[in-house]
Amino acid sequence: MLTPFQECAERLRAQFPNVWTRVESQSVGSLSEYQGHQIVIDCLLKDAPDHQPDNVALGVGLQDLTANPMIDADVCWGHPSGHVEAEFSSEPIEVSEQVLIDLYADLPRLYESLIEAIKRGKPSDWNVEPERGQPTVLT
Repeated sequence: MLTPFQECAERLRAQFPNVWTRVESQSVGSLSEYQGHQIVIDCLLKDAPDHQPDNVALGVGLQDLTANPMIDADVCWGHPSGHVEAEFSSEPIEVSEQVLIDLYADLPRLYESLIEAIKRGKPSDWNVEPERGQPTVLT
């Protein structure tokens, strides 16, 4: 999965020069019994206003690798939003060959969600009240 993420990041760098993009692949949970791993395309919007999130990422997370491996993937904004633009599943799913096939098949949709989030420049549920300059969540 690292190679497709790196290829996507290269396309993002070319398409969005004002977005700092990197790919990370790292182990998580090393101080616990729940070993995991995550692969992330992390995008920092250099021109984002101070009052809204400037970070959006596509991440795939593996958890509990030593006992009951689970996987999830989503496109999510950073603080202060945490808004999820798209997800592979609403909950982590037990890893199986079919789940991995399904995840790979779903990656183009997740990539497109990341691209749309970058183009929009803010979470899809994010608005600013002009009088107060305070973020509000649209419902």
